[in-house]
Amino acid sequence: MLFRNELYKICSRKILIAGALLGFLFMAAYVQMSVLGTESAFDNGTCLRRTDAIQYNREIARRYAGPLTREKAEAVIAEFGWYINDDDLDTGDTAPGYYANSTSRFVTIRLSNSRSQEGVPTAIAGTDDNYAAEMMNGEYVYGYIGGWDNTFSEMHMMILWIVSALVIISCAPVFSEEYAGQAAGILLTTQNGRTKTAAAKILAAFAWAGGIYLLFTLLLAGAFLSIYGSDGLAVSAGLSFPDLITGNLFWNGDPKRTTGAVLLVYLLAGLFSVLVTAAITLYISSVKKSSFSTLLWSAAAYLLPAALYTVFLVEMGPGRIVMLLRMLFNCLPFFLPFHELTSWPFAYRVGSYLISGIILVSACLFGCRKYCRYQVGK
Repeated sequence: MLFRNELYKICSRKILIAGALLGFLFMAAYVQMSVLGTESAFDNGTCLRRTDAIQYNREIARRYAGPLTREKAEAVIAEFGWYINDDDLDTGDTAPGYYANSTSRFVTIRLSNSRSQEGVPTAIAGTDDNYAAEMMNGEYVYGYIGGWDNTFSEMHMMILWIVSALVIISCAPVFSEEYAGQAAGILLTTQNGRTKTAAAKILAAFAWAGGIYLLFTLLLAGAFLSIYGSDGLAVSAGLSFPDLITGNLFWNGDPKRTTGAVLLVYLLAGLFSVLVTAAITLYISSVKKSSFSTLLWSAAAYLLPAALYTVFLVEMGPGRIVMLLRMLFNCLPFFLPFHELTSWPFAYRVGSYLISGIILVSACLFGCRKYCRYQVGK
């Protein structure tokens, strides 16, 4: 009963409903303009756009799906030629005989010798290019990569920021609102006011945070499935996310795992980061007697580390203190999910989750303690 009442108090806030609606509208507009709007392909000189281009790219990729080899890369170039950057083409149709699709683009950018030829490919990369040679050893599975690569992760990153903002707004008044309204002292006289109210508030806040995150994530995944299909989820993750591969060094588990498996872990890490954000906000709410003050401090706790990291730490030399600060900042909610799409060491990622888990548990326990002590007038 207490949990249901607390959850209703959070869900009934009009500002959260309006924020969630605006977030959904932003997501829909971004998919239409920035995701679909950038899809293009050329079939014998004819320019294809949006869903037509996606369908064409999927058909071509299916013909070359399976283990990626040097022979397969050479066959792609023999059939379609080298991919030309869209910026170097006039808009609209080109002369007959020009082909450009996601498969020829992948081979040109990732598997050719363009990196050693000032961006102009002349042949498939040789064995001296460890990066390309590793991908063409037959152990990586190729398929249509479109959508389920950095396109999805960048879109989800923006959704994660929107959800985090909603979580901070929803959790900021949980305790501080009762302080301001003098309701905390009254709850002391109720049967469960001292023992169960704080726990119910925290569980309700976590239920809201997890629920709104899963809702937006499922909507995004559903949109990408309807647009791009599920082909890309079976592709080796190292082909979808280049940062998983660093030359011949494989620090982030197995880059030959499927893209779907890597994205699942990434999405679970996103859920964990949202819960950590909620816990930090709840602790600040238990300390502050003003919801607005809690909102400002919570927003600062979420954004300030990202700003300091981006503006200062990235530009500093690799000293011991700088490296330690980088590691600590990367354990905070803003950065937490992105470790799964990079070549960070496995032990480091596990350590990040452990530190974040300690922050979550500590924030909840100290928040409960602070709230209960306020009730008894301590």
